[in-house]
Amino acid sequence: MNEARGDRWEHYPMNCTEFLLAALTGDVYSDVLSSRFPLTTHEYRQLTAV
Repeated sequence: MNEARGDRWEHYPMNCTEFLLAALTGDVYSDVLSSRFPLTTHEYRQLTAV
């Protein structure tokens, strides 16, 4: 994962889905992501066709 407006990169020994799960559950920490990520509560909404 790279910093959006910079040259910093972080590498994790997992695929994207595994990383997202680990980041949301607090099993990994990223210096690149916002300090507010992840939020205390997660909300999942199913998208519908427009």
